[in-house]
Amino acid sequence: MRPAILKLGGSAITDKSKKCTPNLSVIQSALDQIAEFQGPLVLLHGGGSYAHPFVTQVGLQKGYKGSFQLRFISETELFLDQLTRIIGTGLLLRKRPFVPVRPMSFITLRKGEISHSFLEPVERALKLGLVPLIHGDIAFDRTRGCGVVSADKLASFLGRHLKASRVLFGCDVDGVYSQDPKSSARAELLEQVTERDHRSVLLALGRRSGRDATGGMFSKVVAAVELARNGVECFIFNITKGQLLGEALRGHFPRGTRFAPWRRRD
Repeated sequence: MRPAILKLGGSAITDKSKKCTPNLSVIQSALDQIAEFQGPLVLLHGGGSYAHPFVTQVGLQKGYKGSFQLRFISETELFLDQLTRIIGTGLLLRKRPFVPVRPMSFITLRKGEISHSFLEPVERALKLGLVPLIHGDIAFDRTRGCGVVSADKLASFLGRHLKASRVLFGCDVDGVYSQDPKSSARAELLEQVTERDHRSVLLALGRRSGRDATGGMFSKVVAAVELARNGVECFIFNITKGQLLGEALRGHFPRGTRFAPWRRRD
């Protein structure tokens, strides 16, 4: 079976207004629904308030500038590990064995993009029936010294290389909107993004992208478009509402934004 890949957004599973603060009710609801899915699964999570404050404070997403950043690399790794432990403990309590896999140890970047990878540990974990648990991370960059690889970008990369059945992006809004739903009452949910209209959607999102260290909704849509271009179905939806996550894992998309594959895979 092809694995499903699920990314839990940092804005949904943490309180980004307070450093290192989990949103336990959202995490527990998500894990309850994940526990009901018995197929092969790669689970990723964003850093949210466990990573973004430390990354942006010294511009780690822009590369290595000096030794003053080293402490923040250590702190980011330490705090991301804490969030992974919260999620991992919840998985074990629900009888879903997992193994944490740190991106810093299996990928390197070049100019901010994934350059080299060693995916055998992830593949071996899946073959054993484990859930690889992976977070967005700092990674070493061959040109910039270091950089940030978002969980969105990792989901796209793993979805293509592992030939995923589907890639799901769970966030704190219902999907991709024509305008920012948090500031405009006229925002309309886009139920589907196709090969024909993806450029206009990206252009609109690019104009209103905020200061999120990993690109916010824009990065999710870029990742989803890349997956759809390579024949992988994607879905962006809200994990803070009801049982949408469980439905999405089973291949049903009642509310959100679907990215249909552009072409059939080999």
